Amino acid sequence: MEWLRLIGVAVVVVGFALRLRVTVVVLAAGIATGLVAKGLDGGFGPGILPALGQAFVNGRIITLLVLSLPVLGLLERAGLQEECSRVIRRAGAATAGRLLVAYHVFRSLIGIAGIRLGSGHVIFTRPLVVPMALPAAGLAGSAGPGGSEGGASGVEVSPDDADRAVEVDRIKAAASASENYANFFGQNLFFGSPGVALVVKNLADNGHVVSALLVAKLAIPVAIAALLLAGLQYALLDRWLRRRQAARAASPAEIAP
Repeated sequence: MEWLRLIGVAVVVVGFALRLRVTVVVLAAGIATGLVAKGLDGGFGPGILPALGQAFVNGRIITLLVLSLPVLGLLERAGLQEECSRVIRRAGAATAGRLLVAYHVFRSLIGIAGIRLGSGHVIFTRPLVVPMALPAAGLAGSAGPGGSEGGASGVEVSPDDADRAVEVDRIKAAASASENYANFFGQNLFFGSPGVALVVKNLADNGHVVSALLVAKLAIPVAIAALLLAGLQYALLDRWLRRRQAARAASPAEIAP
């Protein structure tokens, strides 16, 4: 009856198929698995609850994200995004691609310093990077960082507005990608990061003893390569935006998606 331990998987599949709340589904799957697993002796009280509590304590840093949400809400209400737009307009040479390169470097430096900020998409990308990238691309006011115009509200929009919404979505995607690239490859530049510790442990388990400092040094060329490839992606984004804007100015009806 070892297969009964997989009952949690069935609970997750059924819960997601019924579109139930994710938190409830995951918690129910954990409880169901604990009830049938032999490793959690003591039943619901002495067995499952301590395991759930320990898991929460081990991952309590994730709850820091909840504390940042009201702070970001107050900053946006006070005009954070508008101020970001004004700042970027003063930089005449700024483009969306150049801004993303600068953010990529900034986020990598945070990783080198060993600072863990949780989800950079929430803390930086949405409230800061996207509101600055849009005016840098000449798209200020086309669509806010919360969503694109056209279709979502059921209001008919002009082809020009719909075309600009495509460009806004492309910039949002690139901004999110810059966070993913820099955070993923930059965190291992700090020798005390959990990722470096995991690499050191796995190598030691397989008979290869290395220091955390050596792993961090070897991560440097990988981070540089990630920056160069990302910079190429951002440059292509700028080129794509310029071509579309030039085509729109010449003949709006001929713009390719």
